[in-house]
Amino acid sequence: MNAKEAYEYALNRKAPFPNGEAAIATSSLESYCYARFVLGKPFPLGEAAIATDAEWSYLYAKEILKGAFPLGEAMIAKCPFDSYGYAMHILETPFPLGEKAIAKNAQCSYLYAHNVLQAPFPLGEAVIATDSLHSYRYAVNVLKAPFRLGEKVIAKCSVSSFDYARYVLKAPFPLGERIIFKMGTEFMQNKYKELFPKKKKPAFFTY
Repeated sequence: MNAKEAYEYALNRKAPFPNGEAAIATSSLESYCYARFVLGKPFPLGEAAIATDAEWSYLYAKEILKGAFPLGEAMIAKCPFDSYGYAMHILETPFPLGEKAIAKNAQCSYLYAHNVLQAPFPLGEAVIATDSLHSYRYAVNVLKAPFRLGEKVIAKCSVSSFDYARYVLKAPFPLGERIIFKMGTEFMQNKYKELFPKKKKPAFFTY
């Protein structure tokens, strides 16, 4: 009997299957499912197999242990989404082991900075700067100051450019004006002109 067959036997019986646990424990998926859907508690025999997979390790920590799963952390740390989730929902503190992976994804890097570190995340700034929305959000919610590294990509989006000027710079954003007045809504364009009126050129007099 293989892992899948042993797990399905237990699931159909809705009861533990001690004689099949050695087989179940050879598979990360079946071990996690056996713990969650059959035992409703940790399955120590299967933890070594679970720890070979980032997703099942994270879910085992979240749904079964409801706490840290040190054995699975090395694998969790290979996935940006699982690393962020593990830090945010399990550890409720930074997860340094996963920061290298987190720094490969703009969304995860922004969320890690905003929700976990509650401070800048320099390691993730290069990837954040590839995404207009998360560059703007990083500036307004994390740095609470301009994010120069992300301005080039912010300037590719009319909404991000307008919001960056209005809420971060609180001043004109020349780099983004072309997209604002080409792709932005009429309201956005009028509001931008209202907020940042063009200064009149000084008059020249001849005597």
